[in-house]
Amino acid sequence: MRMIVSFILGIVLIALGIWWYAAVGFSIQAILAALVIAGGGALVTVGIGIALDKKSPTSRKL
Repeated sequence: MRMIVSFILGIVLIALGIWWYAAVGFSIQAILAALVIAGGGALVTVGIGIALDKKSPTSRKL
């Protein structure tokens, strides 16, 4: 369940960040949009990591 929530929230944040960047263009607010995109990418990575840890549990760190 945590994998699905992390993955979906990450995808939403990536889409929101891209939409925000397209709206503000090349400005100072684009830095915040890039941070939102990076946060979404991190959540997607966490979701993939949790899924792989569930499939082949070599260690239970996530």
